[in-house]
Amino acid sequence: MQTDLNPDVAVQTVAEYLATPVGQRVRATVPEMRERFGLTTMQVIEAIRLANTLRLARAG
Repeated sequence: MQTDLNPDVAVQTVAEYLATPVGQRVRATVPEMRERFGLTTMQVIEAIRLANTLRLARAG
């Protein structure tokens, strides 16, 4: 399993997608991210965590 500090390319891509303003994307759900990006559930969870970190960094 990857860590938040070393995400794989797929996780980074999904995190960037999830960190975009909500109006520019559909509602993020684990099943949607699994289907759309072909990730495992654990990768989606990691991407969500990373997206939250990205949002906080961009806001601050």
